[in-house]
Amino acid sequence: MLVNQQPGKNYSVNAKNGERYLAYLKSSRLLTDKYLNEWRTYFKERQAGFQASPQNEGPPTGFEYDLVMLSQDVDQQLNSLKSLKINSVKIRQNRASVTFFLLEDYEFRLVRQNNRWLINEILNLSAE
Repeated sequence: MLVNQQPGKNYSVNAKNGERYLAYLKSSRLLTDKYLNEWRTYFKERQAGFQASPQNEGPPTGFEYDLVMLSQDVDQQLNSLKSLKINSVKIRQNRASVTFFLLEDYEFRLVRQNNRWLINEILNLSAE
């Protein structure tokens, strides 16, 4: 759990579990350190948000969706992978972008590092 949610207490980011989550994502070997560090910054910003505006009920602000797919419908998305539609692939030197539709419009931005393509950014275009 990325957010401490004890009855009667204000929410706080669980930094230890945040690091475990990022280590798990890193173990995929598909993501850049830049991508992972942006989530570290996000966790710190959300902790500051919880301190500035204490919250102790309802979905914790900023954690009410899947952090990778930036959606609340991840189970449906995984179940509908066979309907994945690639819209475009653009490659320019060591950078690439892939736009696709999986119940929502996405763009994955990739960089080539050590002859491997890694995800550097994930955008849910439907949510922007």
